[in-house]
Amino acid sequence: MEKYVGKVGTIIGYIFFASFLVYLEEVVIGYKLYKTHKKFLRFIVVITAFINLSRSRKKYFEEYYEKISKHHLRRLFVVGRESSVQLVLQNSILIYDYFHKPAMELYFQSYSNPTAWWRFINFIRITSVTISTYCTMMPLMEDFNMSSYKKYKKPATVFQYILYIIKISVHILISTGLVYLKWFFK
Repeated sequence: MEKYVGKVGTIIGYIFFASFLVYLEEVVIGYKLYKTHKKFLRFIVVITAFINLSRSRKKYFEEYYEKISKHHLRRLFVVGRESSVQLVLQNSILIYDYFHKPAMELYFQSYSNPTAWWRFINFIRITSVTISTYCTMMPLMEDFNMSSYKKYKKPATVFQYILYIIKISVHILISTGLVYLKWFFK
């Protein structure tokens, strides 16, 4: 395709095509969820305790909430995975810049105070890493919380949360180190 429309045209075409596919996937997922909700809302809800409902009604409620839970778990998992890849790359770039200061930002004839400019860029990067860390941890913690409810029928304990955060952090640190070493030994 690059031969016919050029490199820029190919990139633009890829961006539009990928955006269209993501949009189409969201429409299909939304329609399935809409059908699930519509099917659930067909019933007249009788105000009674869940324990006192008939076996078939209980099963229906369980199936409905199982579908909703599976939908949210999949979304949270995907968001967490994509965010963790971004966080690993941002951390690697930040570490690389600290150990190998870029010559362009420290070029004295280009800026009046190149060190201040380099520090400002690093401040922006650190802020970005902090936001990415938040965006990575929240979906993964929600996924963990929902899995705990699903598996044990109760929320995770504080100790389980701490262990899970340590597990995620170690994974991100190892991945960051590996990506940094790949750049360092290039």
